[in-house]
Amino acid sequence: MRMADGKQGLLRKQGLGTEELQEIEQLAAQCEQYEQLEMKLNWNVLRERPAGEINDFLYYEQGRLVGYLALFCFNSQEAEISGMVHPEYRQRGIFRTLFQAATQEVRRRGVPQILCIVEHKSQAGQAYIQTLDTRFHHAEYKMVLQEPRLPGKSIEGLTFRQAQPEDGMLLAHITAVAFDMPRSEVTWYSQGNGNVNLRRPSYLAQLRDVYIGKLDVSLGEQEAYIIGFGVLPEFQHRGYGRQLLAYAIQETLKRNPGRIVLEVMTENQGALSLYQSCGFQVVTSYDYYSYPVSR
Repeated sequence: MRMADGKQGLLRKQGLGTEELQEIEQLAAQCEQYEQLEMKLNWNVLRERPAGEINDFLYYEQGRLVGYLALFCFNSQEAEISGMVHPEYRQRGIFRTLFQAATQEVRRRGVPQILCIVEHKSQAGQAYIQTLDTRFHHAEYKMVLQEPRLPGKSIEGLTFRQAQPEDGMLLAHITAVAFDMPRSEVTWYSQGNGNVNLRRPSYLAQLRDVYIGKLDVSLGEQEAYIIGFGVLPEFQHRGYGRQLLAYAIQETLKRNPGRIVLEVMTENQGALSLYQSCGFQVVTSYDYYSYPVSR
């Protein structure tokens, strides 16, 4: 393994370079192999980290990356973290150092809580979380499309299209209503560019003259992530969501991704059944623990 000369201890990073991404990938592969895991690191997000904002915390020993923690802030109320330490360097306080640095950054931003993501079957992760003042928040399944099973019949009046630059406000509106969020919290769409770049297409469902749902796809080098899948409440449980999901799967398969994945809360049996009916299977699960930082 190539060593990064001159690096020692904790580094707070504003954006990640190609070499650092490669180091993180190597570390992740070693940790996953050791415990047979599939850690949640949001690779598509890591490759597009904004400069000028600290979101990544790396720990080196004699030039070797042995610890890493990723910070994700999607809104003003909570941040998410996920991280790892090389098996040979555990029990040395490295992850605690990473965690404390991330907590300081979250507190500086005025975000009141952290959601710590721990793969359910990670013994090391579950053991560490018990040392913190956390409470269980929720759990999610990660699902992978194995064999697409798409509906054969269409619904009269229901059509689909990829979002265009002028659809930013429409996408934000559907997201806010479908997920019962304040409109002010949906900041990742903007009028004039929407969410329509080649790496992150969005799809809209229209029933006659009313837009009733949307779905986003985050395209990475090895997998495509289905996210932001929402249907307006008055149009749910009518088969429209399944048709939209099928359309997005077909469009995504044209891009030849390594695999198509998504996540769903374990308690959401309706959504779980929907995804299974379309050919998705559970591959792992993640536990989320809430940690208060506004003290």
